[in-house]
Amino acid sequence: MIQYLARPARPGYHAPVPRIRAVVTDLDNTLYPWVDYIVPSLEAMVESLVATTGLPRVRIVQSLKEVYGRYESNEYPFAIQESDIFKPYERDFDSFNRLVVEPAANAFKAARARFLHPYPGVKDTLDWIRAQGLLVVGLTDAPRNAAELRLKTMKLDGHFDALYTLPGYELPKNVDPAIRRREAAGHYRSRTEVRELPRDAEKPSPAGLTRILEDFGLRGAEVVYVGDNVKKDMPVARACGALGVWAEYGTYISGEYRERLAIISARSVTARHVADEGHERWPLAISSFAQVREVVQGARWTAPRTARPRRATGKGKS
Repeated sequence: MIQYLARPARPGYHAPVPRIRAVVTDLDNTLYPWVDYIVPSLEAMVESLVATTGLPRVRIVQSLKEVYGRYESNEYPFAIQESDIFKPYERDFDSFNRLVVEPAANAFKAARARFLHPYPGVKDTLDWIRAQGLLVVGLTDAPRNAAELRLKTMKLDGHFDALYTLPGYELPKNVDPAIRRREAAGHYRSRTEVRELPRDAEKPSPAGLTRILEDFGLRGAEVVYVGDNVKKDMPVARACGALGVWAEYGTYISGEYRERLAIISARSVTARHVADEGHERWPLAISSFAQVREVVQGARWTAPRTARPRRATGKGKS
């Protein structure tokens, strides 16, 4: 992997920097702290449901977790009416929607607006990459709807050439007619072109990155791939011959937040979005997304070369 980037040059010699044509990046915990946003947003929604339904918090949490596991996303926006919370009220969705669903949705949105923000330097770095004439492509295991809405919410959707996601979900039978009209009008779609991958393309399968290489006519050696999960992201880069860059900063999640996430998140969904607290490392690690600039410019490499021993000169140390 070292050969993809220039090594430190001798004085007076300009080493050629191999041509990088694209940066492919993961989204969750690479461009923004997903855990820091989803935990308080779900907790705010649950508290709203406790207030409007009078049900025990544990009953609500368990009902929602079942739906999240079924749809493989903690951001499935119709979880309330798809859960057994709705069963006693299914004869009258309109009143349930107005008295229960809308307040909960507004609580989630308010928390999302407060906590969902890109890491420092992300927007400027994405702009800088594109200013160099490089492609910027997103590759995520999130469903299309959730990933697309997050980029749109953070106003990041105009910073990508394309976004590759897992399949999105359809609107359920019981849904606010206004939502159905907005969906038909494209209100929730981002400015970035979104291409859905089959479900079996979930990382660490290299199918997603392979598809990107094919779609844009790229070779693996021309691509920098950035992701926070050593077990899921870096095998993708290795399999495709791309330069894997580990977003180590995305693994810094407090124990408290991990515990709170475990309470409200389906286990399968947590595994998709959050890296394990393991000891796995990757040679090329960055502590800020802004350091992708250095990688593109060839100023960083995967591992230092072993220095050759100096020949004895017979001279003493000065």
